[in-house]
Amino acid sequence: MKKRETISKIAGGVLFLLMLVFGNPVLAQSDQALTLRLSRDFGFSSGTGRIQGAFSLTASGPENLERVDFKIDDQIIGEASQSPFRIRFNTDDYPLGIHTITATGHTSDGMSLKSNQFRVEFVSAEEGWQTAAKIALPIIGIVFGVMLVGFLFPLLFKGRKRIQLPAGASRTYGMLGGGICPKCDRPFALHVYGLNMVVGKYDRCPYCGRWSLVRRASLHELHAAEAAELEAEKSAAGLPVDSEEELRKQIDESRYL
Repeated sequence: MKKRETISKIAGGVLFLLMLVFGNPVLAQSDQALTLRLSRDFGFSSGTGRIQGAFSLTASGPENLERVDFKIDDQIIGEASQSPFRIRFNTDDYPLGIHTITATGHTSDGMSLKSNQFRVEFVSAEEGWQTAAKIALPIIGIVFGVMLVGFLFPLLFKGRKRIQLPAGASRTYGMLGGGICPKCDRPFALHVYGLNMVVGKYDRCPYCGRWSLVRRASLHELHAAEAAELEAEKSAAGLPVDSEEELRKQIDESRYL
């Protein structure tokens, strides 16, 4: 009797050592998992499980994964036989309401792997856009409100006060750069409160006080405009126009004033 107990203990110890060295076959099989991801391509997703439009299903698993069947309510809607294991579907092709999305993977050694599941609600396109509009409209309103405040601020608090600056005088254009007013042709530093448009900035000229769409100019263009306004003032006053070299010298000297 004691001899049998001793043999049993030895066999149990050997089995335990084999499990430690080679691992438990049952546990090794449980490590083989299939992960399913749901992503939006185009459409609406509330973030709470209500979706509408075009979506993609992507599965990932062990290296010996050969095929994945994608299902909605246990009905196969498509399969993928190579990585990345992905299909696309549109919620409009299925009845409205709550659905369960899953996938089943098949490995080269004959195993079947079940994925995680998504329980979502397919909604109509009208309902989806209405919900999206409720989320987007307040954000759009805030953005336009900030732009409107930036537009009205200089009108309400600065009025139409103009800056008196001698023609041809050097000026600092700052981080935003400078532009040339299309109304008076004088260069000025672009303002923070100006409205950014696609082709330029809707800004107020501090010299003539008028608003216009101004394109950001290069430093060379701004210096040329400084020289041009000085030349134009001299011509209007009937004074002899200096040479280009003299104009440039006067502009450089005005930087130190």
